[in-house]
Amino acid sequence: MDVPQIHLPGQAAAAPGPLDMTNMYLAHHGFRRDLGRLITAVCEVSAGDRRRITGLRRHLSWVLLVLHHHHTAEDDTVWPVLRERAPEAAEIMDVMEAEHAAAAEGIARSEQAFDAFAADPAEPARERLAEALRALAATIGAHLAHEETMAIPLMQAHITAAEDARGHDDVRRQYGPRQMFTLVGWLLDGLPAAALDELRGRSPLGMRAVAALARPAYRRRTAHLWR
Repeated sequence: MDVPQIHLPGQAAAAPGPLDMTNMYLAHHGFRRDLGRLITAVCEVSAGDRRRITGLRRHLSWVLLVLHHHHTAEDDTVWPVLRERAPEAAEIMDVMEAEHAAAAEGIARSEQAFDAFAADPAEPARERLAEALRALAATIGAHLAHEETMAIPLMQAHITAAEDARGHDDVRRQYGPRQMFTLVGWLLDGLPAAALDELRGRSPLGMRAVAALARPAYRRRTAHLWR
């Protein structure tokens, strides 16, 4: 039986099926949102605002940590299963893996450029960093769209709900309690009111209570980054 799928800004598709892809789409929204925010902030931050520059660098590290866990789970537990169960989709799996490799290269360039800018926030370093982040955002954005339109339909057809739940559990184990609290706030940040209402309606009481604390706490902690 198909379950309702959430639709978020920037999302390319929401394939029908028995798996609830909410966590996947929330993460995708977070990657799109924050790479865009980082590009804007890097272009406007004052070279003398070392606190904000340091905070932006730390935030990039956070986004890339979440992305790392996201991609590792797919590489380890999703793509191999789909290769086995849907051999006719081998070319799509090749695309997914190649795009993960391209993202890793873009991540390395972005981190190097940010470290150079943090050490010496002059205009040439700012321009190189903005260029690296724009390229990374384009690479990640294209990959997320391909995943939503090509890979998630395969997941819906070939992965069971129990397997999907185990995959989510494996990802959650990568985070400590404080990181999980931050992750909840990060996933919910910047969502449209209708999406927040939809999530509240679907979530159990305990999760609603955590979200009610995590979302405002996260916004307070990161507000100085996006001013």
